Amino acid sequence: MKNIRANKYMKSDSFFKDTSIMFLASMFTNVFNLLYHLFMVRMLTPVDFGVLNALLSLLIITSVASGTLQAVTTKFLSAFKAKNQSGKISSFLKVFFKKISIIGLIIFSIIFILRKNIADFLNLKDTFLVIIAGMLMFLSTIMPFLLGALQGLQKFKHLGATLIINAGLRFLVGVALVLLGLRVCGALSGIVIAGIAVLILAGMFLKPYFYLKKQNAVNLETAFDITSVYKYFLPTLIALPSFGLLTNMDVILVKHFFSPQQAGFYSVAQMVGKIILFLPGAVNIVMFPKLSQQHTLKKDTKFILKKCLFTVGAISTLSGIFCIIFPAFVLKLLAGNVLPECLPLVMPFAISMAFFSMSSVLMYYHLSLHDWRFIYSFLFFMILQAILIYLFHNSLLEVLYVLTGVSICLFFANLYSINWSDKQ
Repeated sequence: MKNIRANKYMKSDSFFKDTSIMFLASMFTNVFNLLYHLFMVRMLTPVDFGVLNALLSLLIITSVASGTLQAVTTKFLSAFKAKNQSGKISSFLKVFFKKISIIGLIIFSIIFILRKNIADFLNLKDTFLVIIAGMLMFLSTIMPFLLGALQGLQKFKHLGATLIINAGLRFLVGVALVLLGLRVCGALSGIVIAGIAVLILAGMFLKPYFYLKKQNAVNLETAFDITSVYKYFLPTLIALPSFGLLTNMDVILVKHFFSPQQAGFYSVAQMVGKIILFLPGAVNIVMFPKLSQQHTLKKDTKFILKKCLFTVGAISTLSGIFCIIFPAFVLKLLAGNVLPECLPLVMPFAISMAFFSMSSVLMYYHLSLHDWRFIYSFLFFMILQAILIYLFHNSLLEVLYVLTGVSICLFFANLYSINWSDKQ
């Protein structure tokens, strides 16, 4: 009994240490990303900033698949690490790095060929901007794979350093190039240069696995059922976008049903909610590979889940309470001014995003256990939320009441579906 408790305390210390590392890395990353956005808004003309936003929107094409790719890579490498199968880790990295690089090159080639059509569609005179955006999409195809590898191997110090350097270089190089007069080209080039630096840095961290000794290497095709990767990819590709729609569809529907001014008030208030949603994200980054490892070794996973739910619940609750008590201060900090119309929207946003953040913990828990039943509840509540907002949108608050109700029901439905018994 004492050994079990000691083992749990050891897990707890490791969990909070790794979470602290990723929390600090996420904080610095978010600060640099915010500074990049604020500087570009002020340094570029409204027309140039609109062009930048339009080109960055091309990333939406790859963002869904790349986010899923990172989760799949994390899952399988954490399972190989749990059994000390360094040969499979090396083969997995080599095989899928080649496949993903080819996909990235195909995406870039398509954008390069259609650069004039894309430029005409976006009302751009310079097709070179589209080419830079294509390079960015190529990098954004490969980067999640390498970041997922670092996450799966639980190299959180290296992962944190990579995220900070990426955001820091994006800001510093982007601002420097814009100041030199390169305008949108400079803003985009800063992101590309940062992406190249990340690929090099992550490659250096993963070098021991890419260049494993031949006697330790294995043939992934024969030593591992490679089709299981694709089978895992499909449900994950459904789960992550479903959660993304649950937390973002309201903005799209508000833009459709309300005036531009009211939609603007809603978007400003949503910034507060998104902070509460993404603030505990470091917990999921640490939790997912640890849960996958425990599941692979057929050990207790509930202990880690309870720790994560408690941590995310505490962070979301405390940050939500702060936003509810001091809404004017938070809005002024984020938006630069306080719009009275936004103040009543802060509380429902804070509550709904707190429950959504805890639902994300349950989502990654199910993903780590290959339990796909939760997908049905996510799809059900996603459709229900869209229908309810379509039926009830007399005011912005009414939309938020729907969002809050769905977030609470989603959390408790998934919480109820978990068997809390320690018996296998």
